[in-house]
Amino acid sequence: MDGAIDRTTFLPSISENRNLRFFCIFIMYVAQGVPIGLFFFAIPAWLAANGASALEIGGFVSATALPWSLKFVNGFIMDRFAYLPMGRRRAWLIGAQLIMVSGLLGLAIANPSVTEIALLSAFSFTINAATTFQDVAIDGLAVDLVPDSERARANGLMFGGQAVGIAAGTAVTGYCIPIYGFPTAVLGTAAMVAFVLVVILMVRERPGERLLPWTPGTASQTSLARHVGKWIPLFKNAWSAMLTRESILVAMALFMSGLAYGIYIGGMPLIATNVAGWTDAEFSGLSATASLITGFLCIVVFGISIDRVGPRRAAMLGFAATMVLALGMAASQSQWTNPSFIRGFAIGFLSLNYFLIICLAASAMRLCSVKVAATQFTLYMAISNFGISFGGIALGPLENIGGYPAMLVGIALSGIVGGIFVFLMSRVLIHADQVLAE
Repeated sequence: MDGAIDRTTFLPSISENRNLRFFCIFIMYVAQGVPIGLFFFAIPAWLAANGASALEIGGFVSATALPWSLKFVNGFIMDRFAYLPMGRRRAWLIGAQLIMVSGLLGLAIANPSVTEIALLSAFSFTINAATTFQDVAIDGLAVDLVPDSERARANGLMFGGQAVGIAAGTAVTGYCIPIYGFPTAVLGTAAMVAFVLVVILMVRERPGERLLPWTPGTASQTSLARHVGKWIPLFKNAWSAMLTRESILVAMALFMSGLAYGIYIGGMPLIATNVAGWTDAEFSGLSATASLITGFLCIVVFGISIDRVGPRRAAMLGFAATMVLALGMAASQSQWTNPSFIRGFAIGFLSLNYFLIICLAASAMRLCSVKVAATQFTLYMAISNFGISFGGIALGPLENIGGYPAMLVGIALSGIVGGIFVFLMSRVLIHADQVLAE
């Protein structure tokens, strides 16, 4: 055993209780999504509505997005440094959430105007940097503590929770800013994150660990055995873990999923506005609705079904369905002026894309070395994000080749190639699928 059962809290440790694991994973991703909704959607809309220029809004968005582009660095730091008496990830989670709450309170007190872009950007960068540390920490915690049989369901709760958090953060703050003022909206965001912080302060990763640095408890033997603690072994372990055959295949499948998404987010607005006659506001509303539906499916349907079928089989089905959907859309240009057709494609594609990410993230978790879990899982997600960027770059050449239908064919080809990478996965993941299906 890692240690004696602790009696100083009425809650079990996360490692001991499946429902508590799922609850903590879900609410931490909701807490991550709430500030994303504020900074990526509500504040840019507030700036635009109050006369900020495109250059000013672009500068704010760049400062907001920068920490997310650099978060692979967080994984190395987190795997290198840990306060093991409180678990491998929990001290990082608490620290990140404290900075998030403190930063949001500071932003509410400062109450910058729309002309104070530099101050807004500084707060946004700091709070989002803390949010990325929470993101990496919860990913590492999930790899550490979630059994293989629960990982797809856990990933469904992760991505579903983030979607719910983004929707809540966008809706609540977007409603509050014009009616109750900017400080009230930001304080509401801080309150939502603070609630999650209180929960994390009350639970342990493993039995016998400390709730807080000054309370009784010791590091578990499992945490001590898994902690690397030196830079050179950390880099070596991460490098060797990422260069296995299965890791490369999962990484490339993630890249293809990201590539399809990148083509979609650049190409679909063009089809909707230039062909179907939608306004920007109408398409934005559709995207928000589709994201909320997808979040619900992630929580209620995707994680459970993928756990039963197995992530490898499910990913092959997901890529095949993406190919069929995209080719069907490309072949049905006469229907592009039909609003229901556009809605169906948008909801279908986004749902399939999240379904694939859950499948592939569950597979990636299985391949993560427990010694460098935060680093390795973050690298997988970074490769997926790189695929999104590459999809955006590919839009111009695809349009030159064959216009909007070529973009849809590009999504279909991404599905075909991604499915091939998943098909080539062998032994470890195939066996895992068989075990889960039995």
